[in-house]
Amino acid sequence: MYICKPERNVTQTRVLLFSCALVSLTLFFVSTVVPAYKSLIEFCGIAAVMFSILLIVRYALTEFEYSVGEGGFAVTKIVGNKRTPVCHVALETAIELMQKRDYDHLPSSEKAIIKYSLNQNIKAESYVFLCDFNGKRAMIEFEPNREFVAIVQNEIKNAKRNSENTNA
Repeated sequence: MYICKPERNVTQTRVLLFSCALVSLTLFFVSTVVPAYKSLIEFCGIAAVMFSILLIVRYALTEFEYSVGEGGFAVTKIVGNKRTPVCHVALETAIELMQKRDYDHLPSSEKAIIKYSLNQNIKAESYVFLCDFNGKRAMIEFEPNREFVAIVQNEIKNAKRNSENTNA
């Protein structure tokens, strides 16, 4: 089994944490300076705190681990000490593994109906694992390194070849 754990963009994480704190604190400070709109600005401050928590948990505290082997592609989400399997897809159902920018140029009839974004960083050089899921096209967007991409493509070829030999 091959495992890929993308590296976190530390600068992006620091900018995210700083900007979320700055926006929230600024809104609460402005609410004390402008008493005419205090309720509205405090409401915006609370909304900013909630949105900040969402962003921080998603992009600063969450890590993803991608694995391929034994005929399947799996993604595990790690938050602190808790490991949660997000998906496990049989490689024989794979249609293609391509870069996200190539996927964006596909005609809409070839794009997926079911979409998952499992990137660890906000602006990542991501790939799309396009597969057939219960008769519908599904895509899993993730950010592997080049070596892992080559391994996944090789495993997909092997799984399809084994599937054809079994069916024949």
